[in-house]
Amino acid sequence: MNVNKIVIVDDEEPIRELVGSVLETEGFKVIKCADTDEGYARIMKSKPDLVILDVKMPQIGGIELCRLLRANLETKNIPVIMLTVESTETDKVIGLGMGADDYITKPFSNKEFVARVKALLRRTTMKQDNSAVIEADGLAMDLNAGTITIKNKEIKLRPKEFDLLHVLLLKPNIVLSREYILENVFDYNITVTTRTIDTHIKNLRQALGSWGNKIVTVFGRGFKFVPENKK
Repeated sequence: MNVNKIVIVDDEEPIRELVGSVLETEGFKVIKCADTDEGYARIMKSKPDLVILDVKMPQIGGIELCRLLRANLETKNIPVIMLTVESTETDKVIGLGMGADDYITKPFSNKEFVARVKALLRRTTMKQDNSAVIEADGLAMDLNAGTITIKNKEIKLRPKEFDLLHVLLLKPNIVLSREYILENVFDYNITVTTRTIDTHIKNLRQALGSWGNKIVTVFGRGFKFVPENKK
């Protein structure tokens, strides 16, 4: 059985121990680091399945460490969750801009934290287990390049809409509930509501033009991708 390895980089010992204990209870192998220098060295050596970074730390700090990981070919695809004491919009925008995959504010619910870790690992595995390019009815999704083309014309999508389309394409003709979308696209983000998911579906359809008609609403159940629009 493959055990996921997670590196935690946080200069606060109580947080390191709490996060480590929670993850170890769930069966993960945990490596705890007290600063970014140690964290970078351990990440480069162990190549973990996930990295958890505190934003505010001595030395280079979590955001800069995230940037370094994304700039290195050996670590650029390792998923990163960033932790912060405050829900600072600027820090969040910078962190996500540097390539972080998720952002959690301390203090946090252990249950939600574990759910978001598992959801991120599941999404990462799902991307790795599938072809780099998914093609459907004239649309091509390149997972490595992060691009969408329809009949060779590139379509610009926001990150969450890209992930939403990816999930739909992987399960053609299967109705995906809002709960499934919440788990696999939004990482159990408690601020996401039914209205938010509906808005992302609407924006995705609009961005895809006539191709968006292949994303069908199944009232009371969720959404599905219908190839060739056969309902």
